[in-house]
Amino acid sequence: MISNADAWNGERTALVIGHPGHELRVHHWLERVRPVTFVLTDGSGHTDRSRLASTTQVIERVGAARGALYGMLSDRALYSAILREDHALFAQLAQDLAAALLGERVTCVVGDAAEGVNPGHDVCRLLINAAVARIAQTTGRQIRNMEFPVEGPPGECPPQDRAQAIMLTLDDAAYTRKIAAAQAYPELAEELERVFGIHDAQAFRVECIRPVRYGLDIATQFAHPCVYERYGETRVAAGIYRDVVRFRDVAQVAAGLAELTRESRSRLTATGRA
Repeated sequence: MISNADAWNGERTALVIGHPGHELRVHHWLERVRPVTFVLTDGSGHTDRSRLASTTQVIERVGAARGALYGMLSDRALYSAILREDHALFAQLAQDLAAALLGERVTCVVGDAAEGVNPGHDVCRLLINAAVARIAQTTGRQIRNMEFPVEGPPGECPPQDRAQAIMLTLDDAAYTRKIAAAQAYPELAEELERVFGIHDAQAFRVECIRPVRYGLDIATQFAHPCVYERYGETRVAAGIYRDVVRFRDVAQVAAGLAELTRESRSRLTATGRA
């Protein structure tokens, strides 16, 4: 079953994800739409082993294309940048993403939701929102901004979003291809075991892509203290991580990106185009 089946007709669509592997959450949508795909990190985690090649195989298998920003940061580099409040780096990433979306003539962007489970996912969403806002402020173009749950129930969709959401219910063939793609992704073997321990495998027959109704203030999108703070504390205690990334650190990234959007608005006003 397809809800809003024509939602992407005539659209030039981009997928922007924080880590390689997130594309599997929307695998059937991916194979139907074949979006230009951007990936923030290489997915190496604390192992320093990139999983980008496996995502490349997934998107190439369905006929999607790689975007200009594709695994440019290791996970360690991303978390380090968050902790040291490297506003210049995140501002540059948002500007680069905006330029890439414009260069690809994108009219709809789909990406990670802010869920408070992984700081990389939330920063990816902040970068998307900042890039979309920058495009609107500097060119007047309105890019449709959509998200999907990376950790939450796959079919989760608030009632107020259902009219504009894309809901796909996979038939047996599409579901089999999706599960096969996940099982053929060697770096995600442990992750799949974790995910299937949280959600019934049949839940992944549904893919929900819903409108984004928030900007750079993501504090109300999830409960606090957020999951990655508690997880980080256990990893620090185990000697795997040195520092805990906290929501206040991610909020500082948002504050820096908000300054970027304010600067864009000020320049637009100064040129008399506002």
